[in-house]
Amino acid sequence: MYQIVLTTLLLVPLGASAQVGTVRYTHTYPVLYSHYYAYRDATSDMYGDEFVAPPTHATVSRSMVFDTAASLMYPTDKPYVELGDRKIHEGEEHNDTVYVNLSSGAYTESRAINWGVYLVSDQQPAIPWRLEDEERVYLDRRVMKATAVVDSAAIEAWFTPEVPIPAGPGLYGGLPGLILMVTNMASGEVYAADSLVMGVLARTVVPPTGGRKTSDKEYRRIRDAEIAEDRRLWEWQLRLIEEGKVVILKRRGQ
Repeated sequence: MYQIVLTTLLLVPLGASAQVGTVRYTHTYPVLYSHYYAYRDATSDMYGDEFVAPPTHATVSRSMVFDTAASLMYPTDKPYVELGDRKIHEGEEHNDTVYVNLSSGAYTESRAINWGVYLVSDQQPAIPWRLEDEERVYLDRRVMKATAVVDSAAIEAWFTPEVPIPAGPGLYGGLPGLILMVTNMASGEVYAADSLVMGVLARTVVPPTGGRKTSDKEYRRIRDAEIAEDRRLWEWQLRLIEEGKVVILKRRGQ
């Protein structure tokens, strides 16, 4: 069934592929927090504060412009498409702007962890999509269902063959049509399209340029080291408090 449907979908007239557009998504994603919040929980009574646990997920609006060659996703409500002067809070990670070459699968993405801004370039992960025999209407367009399992996480996507561009939000893509909705069942991450306007590019489809250049593997190493440092610092302060000492902790870079 997969091979039959995929072959049929790829038999699209050449004229239909010459498309550009702008799609806006509501993006819900898990938030990476510093161990500062564990420290706040443990010391709130000591300081007479009421500790309110941070939400596990955040929701933002992201837009994506695309043509037949590439796509660019960026925060909808920002007048710029890179991190630039955006305030980065301690212990938080931002995956901000991502450009994908649709033919080669190469991507460039602005990311930040704590005070560091990085320009990550790598290959888009290969997702083993399986086309399912389910269809419905979404944003007045026919969409089809695709599923995959990536690192033990079930992924569900809905794409429209009416826009035969293999683009999608974030680093999701590779289907014979534009992805309008995708859900990671394990992490709770969801991209849901709010609008799709064909023939209009809200921005030029060009890659971001700001930040320290690195690979995805190296960025993940840096991110894990930052998280480990946060853990060490806050656990150290808790030990000092338990010993009756008072400290004012400043994290590296403050």
